[in-house]
Amino acid sequence: MRKEAWTYSLTAAILGALGVLIRWLQCQQIFEPDTGLAVKGAFVSVLMVLTLAAFAWALWWLSGKMDLEYTAPEPEEALALPNRYVGWALTFGAVIAAGGALLQFFTADNVFFRAVALLGLLSAAVLGMLPSLPRWGNFGAALVLAPVLFFALWLVGYYKENSVNPVVWGYAMQILAMAACLLAVFRLCGYVYYRMKPRQTLFACGLGGTLGLTVLMDNAPGPARLLFAGWGIGLCVLCWILLDNLQPPGEKE
Repeated sequence: MRKEAWTYSLTAAILGALGVLIRWLQCQQIFEPDTGLAVKGAFVSVLMVLTLAAFAWALWWLSGKMDLEYTAPEPEEALALPNRYVGWALTFGAVIAAGGALLQFFTADNVFFRAVALLGLLSAAVLGMLPSLPRWGNFGAALVLAPVLFFALWLVGYYKENSVNPVVWGYAMQILAMAACLLAVFRLCGYVYYRMKPRQTLFACGLGGTLGLTVLMDNAPGPARLLFAGWGIGLCVLCWILLDNLQPPGEKE
């Protein structure tokens, strides 16, 4: 199943790199230098929307081509680390996300975002430990909810902070990335709570990873970029883990 793991994970990463390029072009062209407002109906903005739709369709279509009926029946097996190199890659993403959370804590200008940053720090640790959580019983089940709460609060707080901003393109992509990551961690919770939906989880992780990388060219604060980069890497690695742990036909029984 290693070929499928590489195919899907690299597809998500490559789409993220393509998204970075198109988003960079959009940021270079649509904002007026004098007013900072976005040009309405710009071609590159239409291209960005079509690209996002194509990303979602491609990941959903490709997830349907994976042999997900051979998903391991136990969460411990479905999320198991295949080797130490994959563990290092997941840890790398978690460390980047943790660095972003720490920077956000020290640079936040209100108590709410500092609290969200602390929750983000815990969530980064959960990302790195996720393959082990199904073996931790109720404690693991409680920990896996931290990223869900983190992205939900971050999404709400970020939108509230920017809701009066007339330049929607200035923050809309980050809102979409947060929502995609929220969907991904929600689906991953199903693996700890024995509510596994392999295709939906694989698609959500791929989309979250792709959008997490796409927004790296946004005019966002450094801590937010680090958080998106860490979670983008981590979710792509989790796609690899989920597919690499598929069992050959006949072994599932």
